[in-house]
Amino acid sequence: MIRVLAAVVVLLTACTRPVEEGATDGVGPITFVDGYDTSADRQVVRAVEEWNARHRLLQEVTFKEMSPSTDIHRAQLMARAQDLAGVPDPSAYEAQCYDVMNMDSVWTAAFAAGGYLEPLDAHEFDVDLMLDGAVGAARYDDRLWAIPWRTDAGLLYYRKDVLEAEREQPPRTWRDLERLASTLGPKYGLAGYVGQFANHEGVVVNAMEAIWAHKGDPLHPDTPDAEAGVRALADGFEKGWIPREALEYREEESRRAFQSGKALFMRNWPYVQPRLNEPSESEVVGKWEAIQLPGPSALGGWNLAVSRCSVHQQTAREFIRFLTGEDKQRELYRLAGYAPSLKALYREPGMVRLREAVATARTRPTSAYYDELTTVMREMLRHALANPDSVEVLMRALAERVREVEDGR
Repeated sequence: MIRVLAAVVVLLTACTRPVEEGATDGVGPITFVDGYDTSADRQVVRAVEEWNARHRLLQEVTFKEMSPSTDIHRAQLMARAQDLAGVPDPSAYEAQCYDVMNMDSVWTAAFAAGGYLEPLDAHEFDVDLMLDGAVGAARYDDRLWAIPWRTDAGLLYYRKDVLEAEREQPPRTWRDLERLASTLGPKYGLAGYVGQFANHEGVVVNAMEAIWAHKGDPLHPDTPDAEAGVRALADGFEKGWIPREALEYREEESRRAFQSGKALFMRNWPYVQPRLNEPSESEVVGKWEAIQLPGPSALGGWNLAVSRCSVHQQTAREFIRFLTGEDKQRELYRLAGYAPSLKALYREPGMVRLREAVATARTRPTSAYYDELTTVMREMLRHALANPDSVEVLMRALAERVREVEDGR
């Protein structure tokens, strides 16, 4: 329906002058879009409520939660952006515009290349105070299109009570992880290791981390080192120290498995930490610890962008400054486990393990074709994990598909 209305407006106003420059840089109510708030006590909702308590009269923010599926989240953002692209009078569609969008860092290039975002001034947001890798992921074609908000690095969570009882140190290599998961898991009636292997971005991230841990390059999956990384995961499923049901695990499913006391090791993001410490829902309070993964983590993160369709872009930018301010980032890490984007906060007590993980994290490819690339990768990676004997053949086929996507074919 929006596309039809937009087309009518274009026809009726084809001979009129364009919207004056600056007409969209106003102050007024905006819509903020993020994924479903799974944080402890819904801290994103609380942040919006705090803003509204201060600005309700002129700059109220309506919070719209998207699907917890990142694929659906992205598709919804892209569909709305495409619907409103090229509308000559954005004010006619003010209610439909997602003024501020929280986006996975790897989406930036596609949305910027499509012309759906408003470029931002680096000095206005002091991005020089933010993590270099996170800021780099918010740039495309030498321009800044988003502001880093939640900057993630994967961590290895483990049952310290079990390892202490066995007088074992937490694993620093994949070999040690496999040994402990395959021996202590069955001994204590636990799944050895859980991660994110469902048909979503998580399986790509988990596979990339395994490939990096084996000195491989995810964009060259047919090399021996890259194959070794994928095979390490596939062998885990075949030998049973990674449970078969983990092939359908996303972040929340793996959190629940570990939190309910059913897993020895878990790869996940920092956001799970407050949930693991919540006595009313966790069976592992005081029984867990976290360290760096046995290899580099993928640099995760979610960035805040201003939609080109917004007619209240000044309010949108002010709201982004509120969410990315030092006090709010400190609070969101403490209460929600959201890793901050500000460098200074990593110098504070209690940030050592996360600081080390972020410092060694690697960025996923920045490409306007990333959606096509990750779709190809997840399909073949999941097939490889379920069929260890086919890893070599599948990685050769994946390498060819990756080259085709990179060439725009």
